Amino acid sequence: MTEIEEISIDELAKLDLENICLVDVREEYEFIEMRVPGALLLPLGEVPEHVDKFPLDRPVYLICASGNRSKVAGDFLSKFHIEAINIAGGTKAWVSSGRAYKCGDVDLPHF
Repeated sequence: MTEIEEISIDELAKLDLENICLVDVREEYEFIEMRVPGALLLPLGEVPEHVDKFPLDRPVYLICASGNRSKVAGDFLSKFHIEAINIAGGTKAWVSSGRAYKCGDVDLPHF
């Protein structure tokens, strides 16, 4: 099995977060607590039933708390020829780097 691509939070920060497909595969309560701006919620357990929603014409950036669950999601999606890119360090690294993040459950952006 081929390894999916992985980028750092520094590389993620250089992208236009509002115009990329950034999917957060943590649970809803984690997403409410803190999330990268532009991220859409799709818990890991729900990824298989929504595989047809993922774009095939551009990369999908996957994030979780630290990079483990998002890698699992990426490995799964790659079997469907979806270009998945894992965010190493995840949301925890993003927040601890001092970057702006969103929180709260008003109008939760779901994938």
